[in-house]
Amino acid sequence: MSKPYVFIIFDTEDPVNPEADDTLLRLAQIYHNAGLPACFFMAGEKARVLRERGRKDVLDALRGHEIDYHGNYLFEYPEPALIYGNRDPWDQGVQKGLMYEVPGLQDVAEITGQFPVATCQHDNNHSPATTWALRQAGVRVWNGGLGAPLEGFGWILGMFVVGRHSRTVSGQSGLGGFQFDPDRPGRRPPKIHPDQELKRFQERFDAQLEKGHTHIVIAGHPTCWATAEWFGWYDWSTLFQRPGEKGIVVPYPHGRRWERSVTLSPSDREAYLEWTAAAARWLSRRKDIRITKFADVFAEYAEPPGQWLSEAQVRSVAGQMLKRFNHVKIARTTLSAADALLVLAQYVEFMLREHRRPSHIQIRRTLGPVEEVLVPSAPVIFKRQDLLLGARQIVHFVNAYGRLPAAIRAHRAECGPGELLRALAQAIACERIPDTVTVAPTPGVPECAAMDCFARATAGSALAQPPRYQPAQIHMQGYQQSWSYRPALKQ
Repeated sequence: MSKPYVFIIFDTEDPVNPEADDTLLRLAQIYHNAGLPACFFMAGEKARVLRERGRKDVLDALRGHEIDYHGNYLFEYPEPALIYGNRDPWDQGVQKGLMYEVPGLQDVAEITGQFPVATCQHDNNHSPATTWALRQAGVRVWNGGLGAPLEGFGWILGMFVVGRHSRTVSGQSGLGGFQFDPDRPGRRPPKIHPDQELKRFQERFDAQLEKGHTHIVIAGHPTCWATAEWFGWYDWSTLFQRPGEKGIVVPYPHGRRWERSVTLSPSDREAYLEWTAAAARWLSRRKDIRITKFADVFAEYAEPPGQWLSEAQVRSVAGQMLKRFNHVKIARTTLSAADALLVLAQYVEFMLREHRRPSHIQIRRTLGPVEEVLVPSAPVIFKRQDLLLGARQIVHFVNAYGRLPAAIRAHRAECGPGELLRALAQAIACERIPDTVTVAPTPGVPECAAMDCFARATAGSALAQPPRYQPAQIHMQGYQQSWSYRPALKQ
């Protein structure tokens, strides 16, 4: 069995407390001295504050580690991703994602000197539209997910997904047990005992390792080495939580006086850093794990673009689709159900256009539908002309929108993409395209939709979501992206 990957990550997000800048510097130095790479998920506002405060020392220390992305303003401003992604039509949601997040990506890249490799949502504040916007902006790895665990590594929404859900070990001392008491403003959290904290961390890590997953994420927040409560805990939701779901956009309140967090004493900060350094040395001595960066693992699984399938391989895809409505493996790659439908549609559309069968078809990666899929109530009968037109509709729709349609009407044949996929597979498996093809209704989504990451797709945030929030559209779109899922193969 191969060694599990271990990612040491820090959500680097506190622009309010200058003490968090100092602990960020120390953490970068601790892992550098231990010879371990760490991954810092940098919020755009945090990067800008480091520049404004002249913290060249911090930015220099981060250059030896990987920089990833944690939202321009934690994906919560000017509208939370879980609001606009749940309310707006897909294309409008993607446009907002680009408008809100590309400036943050550019600032993080310019200030740190590294374009972010990976992204992760803050809390579970995300939407499929936001994730697709980040993919279009050049981010390749998603260290988050749709709201529930994904087994192993896979591709969803064009992203290489290395999930956090159920794979995380806390790399910090407990946070949340302390609450500020205005009747006792001088009260401070209990003292930190380095030996006890190190032992607890080791027990947490070994318990996660025993589960046998592909990877473990050791997660922390640099602000927690400096403060006893989250930054902005008493301000953030008041400022940015939108009444209802109307989303009034106002300028970000730069220079606002935030309620300062209760800070740890200098001795507790040093004790915290002491056990963290001991944990780093303990990890560096282990021979049963592989501590790495997202960029390195992505390089192991990334596939060359522009791959082609021979006619025999296209027929193999068709045959596999007749057996199972799901992703398929072909040669050294995998095809999502959406990829497979597009391959078969390109094959038949080529025949319509060129009056001959193609010798090769290029693989094109595409998204699944983003609206509720049409599921017919009775078997669908396709005439040959319906199949030809349906294939052309798929190709043209993907050319225009980069995703599958949720419903197809080809002359009198009306169906969802699942029925057309099975019909094209049946036709291509024959020596010649038959006069008619009849297919039973499909469930509308491939078999992999039963996986937790799709069946339990959701969004939520302690700070960003309004009262009575129900992520119905985000769940639906996450569920439909089972069409875009395919397992990742090491190249």
